[in-house]
Amino acid sequence: MVRVGVVYNIVRDLCNKDQKGFVTPAVFNTLAEAAQMNVYNEMFNELKLATRLRRSGSDAGRDKSAYKMVEEDLSYFIKNRKLDLTSDDDAILNTEGNVVVEETEALVGKPGDMMKIISMNVFEENTSVEIVYDAEKAKRILNSNLSAPTREFPIALIDGYSIEIFPNDIAEDVNIKYYRLPAPPLYAVTQISDGFVIEDPTSSIDFELPDHYLTELVGEIARMIGVRLRDDVLTQYGTAEITSK
Repeated sequence: MVRVGVVYNIVRDLCNKDQKGFVTPAVFNTLAEAAQMNVYNEMFNELKLATRLRRSGSDAGRDKSAYKMVEEDLSYFIKNRKLDLTSDDDAILNTEGNVVVEETEALVGKPGDMMKIISMNVFEENTSVEIVYDAEKAKRILNSNLSAPTREFPIALIDGYSIEIFPNDIAEDVNIKYYRLPAPPLYAVTQISDGFVIEDPTSSIDFELPDHYLTELVGEIARMIGVRLRDDVLTQYGTAEITSK
């Protein structure tokens, strides 16, 4: 994984400032989290492009396959979790901590670290769960005599904060496989003297991205600092590093 201290030192040197410069740890941490999410989201765009190359027969084979490389990077973020439909959890909360809806035997909250759902299945019967994101479509399915969900063909309605399983009498645990969000990086410091700090490696949290994304992360942060300071040199450098990937 990319070392947060390495990225901070490169960004600081790019800005030609020492530890007392404007790239403070607080500013860096804010930008670093945003930069990591930008790179993470771009990985999904690269996967789409690699998929098109693969379907057209233009993708290189074996270890040089663009599809394989991106898929390998994203596999680190794949997570499996049980959704216990018989639990007595308190409620589903929004990002402000307010109750959105009370949980029931068929209605559970989304995992807090979920980015994109890959698949769902019922453990006991090893049955795949059809995923629906449109409430109106789900309503039509439920009211249909031909496509109404059964224990052999269940569906899940994914809402803003919740996951609802149909039919409602399914009591077994449901497994959800999804891409999780990366943990926010943190450049922690220890103050040595007035205004002088050094990295605290024991408290720092590295980026959750493979090492070969180092230059892309530096480019993202440099671009954001350049925009913040209206520094064309930093902005151009960051843009060049990003587009070269």
